[in-house]
Parts: sequence; C-alpha cells; structure tokens
Amino acid sequence: MTENTSGSSAADQPTQAIEGLDTRTKAQPGLNATATHHENAEPAPTNAGRVFARVDEERWGYDPAEVDDFLQRVDAVLATTAGDPRSAPGVGSRQVRERVFDRVQGGYDPAPVDVRLDELEDELADRERDAFIHEHGPERWEEHLELLGQTLLGRLNRPHGERFRQPSQRKQLGYSVADVDVLCDRITEHFRSDEALDPTLVRKAVFRQAQGQRCYEEQQVDAFLDRVVELILALR
Repeated sequence: MTENTSGSSAADQPTQAIEGLDTRTKAQPGLNATATHHENAEPAPTNAGRVFARVDEERWGYDPAEVDDFLQRVDAVLATTAGDPRSAPGVGSRQVRERVFDRVQGGYDPAPVDVRLDELEDELADRERDAFIHEHGPERWEEHLELLGQTLLGRLNRPHGERFRQPSQRKQLGYSVADVDVLCDRITEHFRSDEALDPTLVRKAVFRQAQGQRCYEEQQVDAFLDRVVELILALR
C-alpha cells in the first residue's frame, strides 16, 4: 500500500464525522438469501499451480516459499469454510491486506503477486460481510459501517498537518505531511459524493519521506489507510 512495511498501530479515536455519509451497501442480502448464496456457490478457484513470474537473478522479489505457503493457507480457507471465514481464524481479508513478504534475489515479481492478493482480499471481504449479516442481521451491519465511517471521517475532518501523530524523535523519518494530506483530501471528496472509491487509490499510495514537522508517523497512517480499504470493500 505504501513504502512502509512495518506493523500497524491502532488509530486514535477521532472527535467528529462528515454528515450525510451513506453507509448502505449497493446490494444488501437478507438472511435467507445469504444462506442460499453459500449453499449454491460454485467451488472457489484456488491458487494451487499458479505460476508467478520471477525477477532477474540480481534483482529482489518476494520470497517464493513464503508466497506459496501463504496462498496455500488462503486456498484452505476458500475450500473449506463455504463462505464462513469464522472456521479458519488467522486468515481473513485483513491478514491478506497486511501481509508482508521477505525479499530474495530472483524471487517472485511483486506486481502480479500484489494483484492476486488484492483479488483475494476482495473475495474474503465479501464472504466476511455475508457471514456477519447472516449471523447478526443487516441492521447490525449498518451500525458497524456507521461506526467505522464516523471513526475514519472524523480524522479526515482534522486540519491539514494535524491528522496524524508526528514521530517522537526530531530526525526520525516519516511520511510527507503534504503527500498524506493530499490523499486524505481525495478520500474525503469521494466519501462526500456518490462516487464509489476505488481501493487501488489507497492500496497503491506511495508517499515521500520527510523529517520533523513535515512528516507523519508511518505506522499510524498505515493503520488508518487499512481501515479505509476495509470500509471501501464493505460499502461495495
């Protein structure tokens, strides 16, 4: 998603939200429809046998062993849970979104692997939404989306330069405040309008590095953008 590959920390609780955010999904299945969807679903495509291109031997790519192992775990989820990810804890849309692979020379080309991970995240997010609605009902789902939207949009409403923490050490590098604020403004514009937001805008965001008062703490920004992608997928 960004140049940072460190873990994510929880974002602080914001104080205000944009009015009028419509958290209704485009097609909200009912309880019976959700159950029927799972019962009649075609077998999920697997990643077994998928061949990814490798970079040249002198270049660095994703560790093939790590990628293959992780995709096999996702295959197991798609093949055995019948659309209910609760029976396979530890592998879900968030784990796919946050997965980071070691780099080795001559490894897998990151671009096609990232494309496949995005596809899997989308599929798992859809299944998780259906499973939640099937268990708790559409009203609880709407409440969940409303709370998540208020949390995210509250932070977006903060003034430029104040949306995220700055590194505790003056010389520590972080994400450029200007770059992050530009992306946040674009996200805000989409949330204010009826236009659907493409998760690629957030997933592929890259920020310049900066120091001191000109940068935001990377982990907090990454954690926030992860939640933005979660909301985008939930609203589809």
